[in-house]
Amino acid sequence: MKTIKIFLLLCLLIHAFPALSAQTTRGEVLAVFRTPEGMTLTEQSLKDGPIRKYLDTAAASSDAKISNMFDSLSLMNKEGNIFVFITSDTKTTEELIASLKANPNVLSVSPNRQVRVF
Repeated sequence: MKTIKIFLLLCLLIHAFPALSAQTTRGEVLAVFRTPEGMTLTEQSLKDGPIRKYLDTAAASSDAKISNMFDSLSLMNKEGNIFVFITSDTKTTEELIASLKANPNVLSVSPNRQVRVF
């Protein structure tokens, strides 16, 4: 019985204080890029054309990768902004934000945080 109480208390502490649980260095951000000058934002250019190659190169220069492209949102946007989800297995979210902010074509970058409704 004592073992069960200790186990339940430990589970409660881990749930209440997520910092106690095992953490990885995986950085996750949502970023908005402007369409580079001279490139046209199309469905094809986002999938495997010059814009996709540009975004892959920009992410790789930050030791990251494009994990998801929000094609529909990007194509609907009148300003030509490109919305992407970027991850890194070697950088924290904060390091990834700092690295991407150095790119002049990054309009905004924010952490990908879990949102819960209680």
